[in-house]
Amino acid sequence: MSKKTVRSGLRFMAAGMLLLMVATFFHSQLASLLFLDFENEARLTFLGFFLGGVCGGCGVLVTAVGLLQSAGRAPGVRLAPTVLLLLSLIALFFVLAYNSVSVPMAPVLPSGESISI
Repeated sequence: MSKKTVRSGLRFMAAGMLLLMVATFFHSQLASLLFLDFENEARLTFLGFFLGGVCGGCGVLVTAVGLLQSAGRAPGVRLAPTVLLLLSLIALFFVLAYNSVSVPMAPVLPSGESISI
C-alpha cells in the first residue's frame, strides 16, 4: 500500500465532499456573495455538484490505486488526520441535511409587508 497515494485520494474525496456541501447548503449565500442572479445561481449549484462528483470519483480511483500499489521506499506518512477530516466532513454533511429538514424556515418579508392567502 502506497500511503502517499492513498492520502492524496482521501484528500480528493474530502474536496469533493466540501464542494458538494457548498453546492447543496450554501448556494444562495455564495451566489449573493458573487452577485449572481437566479439563473446563474442554478448554474453555480450544478457546477458544485459536478465538480464534487468529479473530485470524489477521482479520489476513489486514486485511493484504490494507492491500496493496490506496493509500498516502496516512501517516508512515513500518517493517514489518520486525513481519514478524520473525511469522516468529520461526512458527519457535518449529515448534520446539515438533518437541520435543513427539521428546522422550520421563517418567511423573510420586508418591513410592512403581509402575506395574503
